[in-house]
Amino acid sequence: MPNYDEQFLTRVFDSVSDPFAIYDHDFRILRVNRALRTLFRISAEKIIGKYCYAVFYKQKAVCKGCHVQEVFLTGEPQIREKHIPTPDENDRIFEIYSCPIKDQQGEVMEVVEYIRDITERKSLESQLLASKEFNEKVINSITDSLIVLDPVAYTIIQANESFYFRVGKNQTEIIGKKCYEIMLGRQTFCGESGIQCPIEETVRSKSPAISDKIYPDTDGKDRVLQIATYPIFDNQGDISSIIRLERDVTEKRKMADALAFRSRELQRAQNQLERLFKISRQVNAKNALSEIVDFAHEVTREIFPDAVPLIFLLDAGGQNLLSLEGCNPTVLEPLLRAQQEIERSGLISDFIQYLQSTREPRVVGSTYNNDIPNFLKIISKGCPNWFGFPISAPQQPIGYFVLKSSTSHKFSHEDIHFFLTLFNQIAGHVRYLVIHETEINHLRQRVAERTFHGKIIGQSDEMQKVYKLIDLVSTSDATVLITGENGTGKELVAQAIHRQGHRKEGAFVVANCSAYSPALLESELFGHEKGAFTGAIKRKIGRVERAQGGILFLDEIGDIAPATQVLLLRFLQDHCFERVGGEETMEADVRVLAATNRNLYKEVEVGRFRNDLYYRLNVITLHLPPLRDRKEDIPSLCNHFLEKYSLKENKDIKSFSPGAMQIFMDHEWPGNVRQLENAVSHAVILTQGQFIERRHLPQFLRQSVPEPSTTCLAENERRLIFNVLKESDWNKHEASRRLKISRSTLYSKIRRHHINKETV
Repeated sequence: MPNYDEQFLTRVFDSVSDPFAIYDHDFRILRVNRALRTLFRISAEKIIGKYCYAVFYKQKAVCKGCHVQEVFLTGEPQIREKHIPTPDENDRIFEIYSCPIKDQQGEVMEVVEYIRDITERKSLESQLLASKEFNEKVINSITDSLIVLDPVAYTIIQANESFYFRVGKNQTEIIGKKCYEIMLGRQTFCGESGIQCPIEETVRSKSPAISDKIYPDTDGKDRVLQIATYPIFDNQGDISSIIRLERDVTEKRKMADALAFRSRELQRAQNQLERLFKISRQVNAKNALSEIVDFAHEVTREIFPDAVPLIFLLDAGGQNLLSLEGCNPTVLEPLLRAQQEIERSGLISDFIQYLQSTREPRVVGSTYNNDIPNFLKIISKGCPNWFGFPISAPQQPIGYFVLKSSTSHKFSHEDIHFFLTLFNQIAGHVRYLVIHETEINHLRQRVAERTFHGKIIGQSDEMQKVYKLIDLVSTSDATVLITGENGTGKELVAQAIHRQGHRKEGAFVVANCSAYSPALLESELFGHEKGAFTGAIKRKIGRVERAQGGILFLDEIGDIAPATQVLLLRFLQDHCFERVGGEETMEADVRVLAATNRNLYKEVEVGRFRNDLYYRLNVITLHLPPLRDRKEDIPSLCNHFLEKYSLKENKDIKSFSPGAMQIFMDHEWPGNVRQLENAVSHAVILTQGQFIERRHLPQFLRQSVPEPSTTCLAENERRLIFNVLKESDWNKHEASRRLKISRSTLYSKIRRHHINKETV
């Protein structure tokens, strides 16, 4: 080994950039390099031969745990970190490497220490550690489950405490594992099984992705998680990692579903309320019980086309079921069948007693386990799905509603609630009409005692001829043409013929020919098939078919178009017809009555009416006289309408004053009985007392007959008429000839002046 001189060794030692020193067994400094001298700002002469602990650590003895001593004892290198004060009074951190210098026998002769200033490094390490702790605190403060994934291998790089808790595993069990292994227990990538993976979507699109997924929790229960994945890019723009966030939205989704369900229920309730309001408004506009029953039936069939509604109503006294004869046959027929079945079973009295004793709307039906009365078992026989409940006004039984279906459709609680609410709304109006129509019927019976044919009022000679002809034609099936001016009561005559004839048990169906266009009139009369024309969404039964076994009344027959005249002619010839759009020829067993205010013979002459149809219709002609030709019937008509409208307006009006009645007698009545009825209705509304006076009459009546100027003039007229009658032996025909006035005018004056044989 060559021998190097001291200067050479000094140059070598000084060329080493890291500070170092060499110590002997007594811990004296043997040599230091320039880097160490510069670090501590001290010359070699001042420290060579001095104790290292005195120079560097300002100690008087060997430092506790001295690494130099450890190297001398063990012969092994030692590394330590040490805080050593420097001349600038900064406490620096040094990494000290103590290494033995051994002789040929392996004995430690000296120790060399390399000193490296690691103050900045330790500061960076501390900052890095603090940053890592901060990041972990931030990540763990996120309540959502978070993991960081390798975008290629799908391994988990980092996770927060929320994720550990969700999957029930610790850090060592998760970090480095595949995400699909930890979360789904799978051994293959989700995409290979066709499962949509939000991580793969983010890798593909290099953009965030959000989706909902269902994952099991630690108890194996499925939870709805909202998955959001975000890409992290490196400096080259490639995805270095993917952050995956999970948020448990199970309860939120349940709440959203509940809110959506509640919203739908509220919307449905609102729609039902709007429908109920509309129905209630329409019902209150109905003035006849049959109209309300028909309307309720129609509403029910619109909601449940395959169901059969039955509406049983009690009379005003609550002792019997109403027949509801004025209802549509489609409404009436199933109702009558049900009543007949109950009667045959001997349970009709039980049914009525049940209605009388029930005050609450107790619902029974196929889906209820409560006791079902025997009469309801008969009504619902053969129907797997049905329900029923009593109809009642406050503490007042009105009737019973049943809705039954032969299909598998089950009526929901909402369906039943809808009908309960519906009938609760209309019950008061139904009760009012039951009482009202009962009183009207009583009045009609009283009026019938003064008349010859039910609703027809009048005992004049002209009406006696009409009554006689009604009696004659009622027993026949011949077509009758009823003529007369508007308002003379042509439909009443037709009803009288129906009521007295052998078809009285059949329907009386009215078709107003002037109310429809030619195309609609054909459909109205003969019906139509589904799809026969635009708007024909279902089959419609025509009035001819509805009148089967009864009478078809063709009102305003003179107004029908030529094309419809041809169809009607064919029907009158053989009583066969086809529905519009149909091919099946059907035969109708109906009697035809027709009415017109036109002179059909003149219409035939000018070519507006077919002569062959005219002769088919004009088998028997029944002409109604205008009211001006039978003024002696005016008092009876006035009193009848007075009773009718007094009851309707809830007034107690006794009679007409003589002056008011005289105005009715003197008017010519171009609108006939209908005009007179309207005038009486007007007067009843305006009258506040018990007698209708001249001032209560419509203006056209008050203007047509001027008020008498003096009492003397009226008295003179009364005396003149009395004297002429007396001289004519009370022969009114002779008296009217002598007075040169019409007989009807004479009658009116006799009544106005209250003249009779006992008049003084």
